[in-house]
Amino acid sequence: MSTDAELERIAAADPFVAYAGVEYLEATPTRVVARLELREQTSNFWGGMQGGALMTLADSVGAVCAYLNLPEGARTATTDSSTRFLRPLTSGFATATAIPVRVGRISIILDIEIRNDQDKLVVKTSQAQAVIPA
Repeated sequence: MSTDAELERIAAADPFVAYAGVEYLEATPTRVVARLELREQTSNFWGGMQGGALMTLADSVGAVCAYLNLPEGARTATTDSSTRFLRPLTSGFATATAIPVRVGRISIILDIEIRNDQDKLVVKTSQAQAVIPA
C-alpha cells in the first residue's frame, strides 16, 4: 500500500495533473486509484464533467501504473489510448482505477475504469504505455 508521502511525491511529479486537481488514493504496481472532483473548472456546458478532464484522469492513473512497473531508470509515455464515455458524471467525484493487463519489455497495456460515487461505470479506457529504456 502507498504511504501519503509516496502519493504526494507521485502527484508532485506531474504539474499538469496536480493543476487539474487529480488526487491519488492508492498507487501500487498492480493497481492505481485516483479521483477528480466535479467542480466549475472540470465541468462542461451542461454541468457534467468535461471529457478532457475525464481523459486527463484516465491518462494520469495509466501513466503512474506503467511507471510503477518500469525497470530501473526507464521512462514511459502514452502511445495509444482508447476511451469510451458510457454515461455523464453530474455530481461528486470521478474515481479512476488502472490495472496492468500486460507488462512487457517494450510496452505496458492497461485497463482503466472511471466510476461515479454510485459505483456506476462512466468511462472505460484501454491504454498502451511505451517502455523507454534508460
